[in-house]
Amino acid sequence: MDNKEILETLWGWGREVQVNLKVDLLLTKGRDGLTAWHRAATMDNKLILETPWGWGSEVHVNLKDDLFLAKGTMEKVHGTAALNCFKVILEKLCGCGREVQITSKMTCCQPKVGME
Repeated sequence: MDNKEILETLWGWGREVQVNLKVDLLLTKGRDGLTAWHRAATMDNKLILETPWGWGSEVHVNLKDDLFLAKGTMEKVHGTAALNCFKVILEKLCGCGREVQITSKMTCCQPKVGME
């Protein structure tokens, strides 16, 4: 079973036992303060990054504030992705940022000279 299957299994079980999917699964943070979405970005796993993001609209999460701009996490996520040259993840994060209309300060999405 891969990580995406594990997440989907947990999500399915959450529905079955009727837990608050938003609070108890999607926005739950580990000891490091990261949600599964943030952890996926730091681990270079685009598929896992896309899965919880998609569930956000299902459970009416404010994707902009609760995930993308969650206090104390985006610095870790962007920093780790950039430090490890996770180009696909950075591109996905920028796409998520555009989706929730964060454009004015998204310097991560601006190509740097010699970095295209």
